[in-house]
Amino acid sequence: MRISWRELTRIAGLLILSSLAVTKVYAANFPLPPDNEALIGEVQYTAAENGDTAATIAERYNLGQNVLIEANPGVTERYSLPNGASVKVPTQFLLPPLPRKGIVINLPEMRMYYYPPGSNQVMSFPIGIGRIGKTIPIASTAVTRKVTNPVWIPPADIRKFNQEQGITLPRVMPPGPDNPLGPYAIYLRIPTYLIHSTIFPESIGRRASFGCIRMNESDIKQFFPEVTAGTSVVIIDMPNKVGWNDDQLYLEAHQPLSERSDVSYASLNGIVNTIQSKLPKDHVTLIDWQLVAYLTEDPDGIPHEIGVRLN
Repeated sequence: MRISWRELTRIAGLLILSSLAVTKVYAANFPLPPDNEALIGEVQYTAAENGDTAATIAERYNLGQNVLIEANPGVTERYSLPNGASVKVPTQFLLPPLPRKGIVINLPEMRMYYYPPGSNQVMSFPIGIGRIGKTIPIASTAVTRKVTNPVWIPPADIRKFNQEQGITLPRVMPPGPDNPLGPYAIYLRIPTYLIHSTIFPESIGRRASFGCIRMNESDIKQFFPEVTAGTSVVIIDMPNKVGWNDDQLYLEAHQPLSERSDVSYASLNGIVNTIQSKLPKDHVTLIDWQLVAYLTEDPDGIPHEIGVRLN
């Protein structure tokens, strides 16, 4: 009987669960790896408790639903998991290949990275992003101001959408429990787009907003004091990240944004070009191209070792 690669990783998770009494829960702060390396965190495994769903486990480990579902075939938003089911917790990431400063938002990953100035740490948080057709633009921008207990002025398209659902929004919504911005808002140079807390925590790791970046209230509460006006914000569309950890090369693949008409960057040829750009010219690197092809076809949002550099 042939066992698939997915099944092998599931069995490995069950073995780990049987040997560990306690799992280590994810933290938002990571030590920065050296400049030429990118891997942070570690994959964990947990057992579903009675009534657990993708949303409850994602919240417990400060993840978005998207990556938990990507990493665990058969897990969906709608149904509870069987009690005791093995769940892979994808709390390992590759840093985006950009300068390590300010805020970096990777839309397909639905994740934010923040590099506090003068620190050797990186903060990383799950986010919710705009629904199809309402995605925040790919851009380099900056924070203009931040506000606690913001007033919300619903844009015309949101007012129209809610009116079609039989809901009449006020032209100005004061701070309070019904204000969808929650208690924290960070304004950008891109008009009408914000980074803000949310009163809908189930939207983290989902395409649910009208373009704004949503954060868990506990996350933005930690993040908010760190950010100042002028902090750079880079918004990227990078479903596939490639990076080194010591002499091992890793690939982290996510589902691309579905509305993109040009997905060549997410094709096998596109990923091959990205990998080749990472290979040192003065060393031989062995690449598992079969695994690369598999991850391209069936991305699971987890960094996988795809190659090794020979000294």
